[in-house]
Amino acid sequence: MNEKEQKDRLRQDAWNHALHSYGYGYIYSLRSEKLNRNLNIITFLGILIPVLIGGIVTTYGLTSPILKYLLIVTAPLSIVQLIISVWSVVANWNTSYAYYLETSLDNYNLSSNFEKIGKYPPQSVNDLKTELEKVIVLRENRDKQDNRYPLNEIEKRRGMRYSLRKHKRSCAGCNTIPVNMDSSDCGVCGKF
Repeated sequence: MNEKEQKDRLRQDAWNHALHSYGYGYIYSLRSEKLNRNLNIITFLGILIPVLIGGIVTTYGLTSPILKYLLIVTAPLSIVQLIISVWSVVANWNTSYAYYLETSLDNYNLSSNFEKIGKYPPQSVNDLKTELEKVIVLRENRDKQDNRYPLNEIEKRRGMRYSLRKHKRSCAGCNTIPVNMDSSDCGVCGKF
């Protein structure tokens, strides 16, 4: 294999890594958004219910008939909020949320680093190999950490579709370049 072929192959490897890293970043950002929404709901309910009751008591007094009806409505909401709060603590949602944010940013940065190597490779093949290997080591370290929160197959296909769309590349399974995030029948970039 001559030097140009080696360089082209290494650049293609960089682009492939960029594609995968971008998809991982997308999926972890979706996970963080979902957890953030759930944490905000818990916080909102945890503040809203006591404020409502306190507001009614302050405004109308303890003997108000409105208080009785408010307690009938808010008691089930309080129980639901308490159950979800306990679940979030046991499931460690705050830690997961922070991790998903961190890995999302790292994956996007890795994708960007791979893209730079693909677009603007060093002149010599050895320098290109060295630069690519440095970022691959970072990618491998990120993968080891991400194994604590692995992606399922549906998430991987969704991430692949998102990344293929962003990079305007055709799918290896269906040979189309995705233009939207609508699921298809493809086993590589669809079925999610």
